[in-house]
Amino acid sequence: MTILGNRWRLTIVAAALAASLAVGVDAGRAEGPPPKLDLTLSPHPAGGADSYLGVRMVLEHPDLKAGAGLMRLPLKLVGIPTARYDGEALSARDDEGAIPLSQSEEPPTPQGVYRRWSVTRPTRGDVTVSFHAPPRQVTAATNNGPLFDLREEAGAFLGAGVGFMATPVPPGPWRVHLTWDLSAAPAGSRGVWSYGDGAVDTVLPSEALAFSYYAGGVLKRYPAGDGGRFGYYWATEPPFDPADLAQRIEKLYGYMSAFFGDTASSYRVFARSNPYLGTGGTSLAHSFMFGYHAAAKPTADSLQLLIAHEMAHTWPAMQGEHGDTAWYSEGTAEYYSLALSWRAHAIALDKVVRTLNERADAYYTNPYRGLTNPQAAEKFWIDPVAQTVPYGRGWLYLVQTDAAIRAASKGRRSLDDVVKEMYRRETAKQPYGIPQWLELVGREIGPAKAKAGYDHMVSGGLLKPPADAFAPCLSVVSHPARPFELGFARSSLNDERVVKDLVPGSAADKAGVRNGDVIVEVNDVNKVRSDETMAISLTLRRGGTRQTVSYLPRGAPVEGYRWERNLKAPASACRF
Repeated sequence: MTILGNRWRLTIVAAALAASLAVGVDAGRAEGPPPKLDLTLSPHPAGGADSYLGVRMVLEHPDLKAGAGLMRLPLKLVGIPTARYDGEALSARDDEGAIPLSQSEEPPTPQGVYRRWSVTRPTRGDVTVSFHAPPRQVTAATNNGPLFDLREEAGAFLGAGVGFMATPVPPGPWRVHLTWDLSAAPAGSRGVWSYGDGAVDTVLPSEALAFSYYAGGVLKRYPAGDGGRFGYYWATEPPFDPADLAQRIEKLYGYMSAFFGDTASSYRVFARSNPYLGTGGTSLAHSFMFGYHAAAKPTADSLQLLIAHEMAHTWPAMQGEHGDTAWYSEGTAEYYSLALSWRAHAIALDKVVRTLNERADAYYTNPYRGLTNPQAAEKFWIDPVAQTVPYGRGWLYLVQTDAAIRAASKGRRSLDDVVKEMYRRETAKQPYGIPQWLELVGREIGPAKAKAGYDHMVSGGLLKPPADAFAPCLSVVSHPARPFELGFARSSLNDERVVKDLVPGSAADKAGVRNGDVIVEVNDVNKVRSDETMAISLTLRRGGTRQTVSYLPRGAPVEGYRWERNLKAPASACRF
């Protein structure tokens, strides 16, 4: 998750997982065609508690033994609650009739705990699994987070499979046939999946059903119709021009996909309106969903880089554990969302400079900046600010690497050559992990220098922009920054809204905040974090009384850097 200006930008490890699924669907396939999986989705937008998205899944001859796992679903994923399906809300049948199911919890992971449904007798023939997915109810007090939950909005359902779609425990791959039963939906309804509009036939593993987006009901689409490589979908008319934003995204997608040599895949963007503060997005398989707060009046300009970041996740990825490789997935998304937007003439130079400095400030003021990659990974799912570490760290390390490659090759080569080769290896199903990265960078600047720069980055060392980074267009200047210090656990601002882990002597402590205070209202923390001069305002309830406190959540100045425009160099000299 990254905070940029007044926006939340949330990208989870699922993005890298989804990208790998898209190119590795036949891993481990047995002889002959994969078994069939027929999936039917039925929107029932009745409003409120009576609304549900019906799910019917038919698995071709899974031939499970008694006690084998049939389906699984997280109970909560990185803090986002799912449909759960308590009791007998999920049922299964085969040729012998109803299958009694047992429930258990899989070992916990940093992301959450999965519930597993297992069969209590051997299965015979095809197995049909059925359940009704209820949309999550949200309010102005709901905490902003990854867009994994299923929502109902203006007669449509929108959400990620991982929030409601119990998926087969057998990993697949499957010959998936997805259809939409729109008989209970309003006239003019449509059904869309990350992998296509309407009925879709494809081959995918079980995980792909979870880490992809579904939207069904009354949806608007740009461009009109159901075909083409690109689609943008929304249910509620937003405060910005959706066609204008969609056209910008479509143009940038064309440029990005051509840059990475991907001329065949499709891409879909889903927009969702939130009743709470914050704008955020989550990238999954060749698709992206973003949520916005209409009262904040976001514009196409303010949303463009958010979507460019998520779209860039479609291509670069790195093998390995998330804590070890997030710097690459998030760093490349940060780097190429800006660089390719500039090259595609989709962004003005002043916005490029402003964005570079916003990202630099976010890196230097991050209180977790000095943590090692493993230490930051331990806090990744606990504190949203810790989730931003790989964004700034990865991006600035890639800026350094690009400058080093350009210098070593006298401008003939750049970071592009290494990242494209990593992607080529990924699509060719060759190794594309950290050793391969160091090998490729070592070819460009020397193995010792490549290893030293990488080790400095992962150890939490301070990253300084090289003097020649983006020269002669821009110049690097010193800019001391004051780290953001909330003064108590960031998780206190989650749905429970209770202050905990107050830091003695902090600005929050001095302002009168106390452990156990209930946070009734708070101004936009994202805006506060992006502006060193802005105070945070909290309305607290303690016992039977309320009070409002304000304080500046900043620590002492630390070393930092920014870029300035060198007006002696023409804009044509600017390379990103």
